[in-house]
Amino acid sequence: MTDYLPILLVALFAVTSFIFAMTRGAFPILASGLGLLATLVTGVFCLNLLITIKGNSEVVGISWPKTLAFFAAGLIPVLFFTRLIAKLLILRLLGDKESKRKWLGGFTGGCLSQFPVAIGAIFLFSGFRITATVEELNYTASLAREQVVEMGGNIPAYPRSVDWRDKIEAIPFVAGLLDRIDPFSNREYRNAAAMVMVAPAPSLRGYFIQDQNIITLARAGKFWDVSQDPSVAEMLRMQDRLGLVFHRKVRQSAHRGGVGEQLRELQLRGYLEGFVDSLIPASIGVEEPNL
Repeated sequence: MTDYLPILLVALFAVTSFIFAMTRGAFPILASGLGLLATLVTGVFCLNLLITIKGNSEVVGISWPKTLAFFAAGLIPVLFFTRLIAKLLILRLLGDKESKRKWLGGFTGGCLSQFPVAIGAIFLFSGFRITATVEELNYTASLAREQVVEMGGNIPAYPRSVDWRDKIEAIPFVAGLLDRIDPFSNREYRNAAAMVMVAPAPSLRGYFIQDQNIITLARAGKFWDVSQDPSVAEMLRMQDRLGLVFHRKVRQSAHRGGVGEQLRELQLRGYLEGFVDSLIPASIGVEEPNL
C-alpha cells in the first residue's frame, strides 16, 4: 500500500478539496489552481530556456544546484502574483450577480476544485520523480565503483522512492505528460545519464552488455564517447547529477540514432538489481552440512 503513497496523497487532497469547495465555495481553490498553472507554464518555459543557455555557454559558471535554488526562489513571487491576478479576474467575471457565485459552491464547486487538484498533482508527482531520479543515479554511481564487487551481499536495497515513481508512471498518460514538463526526470534524459555512468565502469558495463539490446542501444547513443568528454567526466567526478542530466552532450545522446524510444522503455532497475544479484556468492544463505 505504501508504494502508492503519492497517489493516495493526491486522492486525499482531491476529496478534501471537493468537500471544502462544496461547503465554502471553490473560489480560493480555483484562484490558487490558476496561479499554480501560470507558475507551471512559466517555470517550464524558463527552465528549458535556462538549460539551453547554460548548455551552450561557458559564461554561466554557477553550479546547477545553486542555479535551481535561485530559480525556485524566483518562482515564489510569480505564484503569488499570478494567484492575485487570477482572483481579480474571477471576481470581475462573476461581478455582483449572486446566481453566478452559486456556481462556485455545491456539487459544481466541488467539481471545479478538481482542476487545482490536477495541477497540484503535477507538482507533487514531479517532486517524487525528481527525488527518485537523484537517488537512482546515486545508486547507479555506487554500483559503478569497482570496489562494489567486493561488497557482495552487503549492497543496500534499491531506493524506495523509485517504487513511488514507478507507480506514478504506471498511470496512463502520466509519464508522457511529466516527461514534457520535467526535463530532469524525463525518462530519456535520466536513462541516458545512467548509461553514461555505466559506460566507464568495467564490471557494471560488462554485466549490461550481456544483453544484445543494450549493446545496440549503447552503440547508437555512443554513451562511451560521451562519458569521455572532459566536461562530462567532471560532472561524474563531482557527482553532479543535475549537471549530468542537463549536460548538452548527454541530452544529445538521447536523440542520436533514434534511441529515444529505447531509453523511455529501458528498465534500468532490472539491470542494476540483476548486477547486484550476480555479485552475491552462491554460498550465501546455504547452510553447510554437518560432517
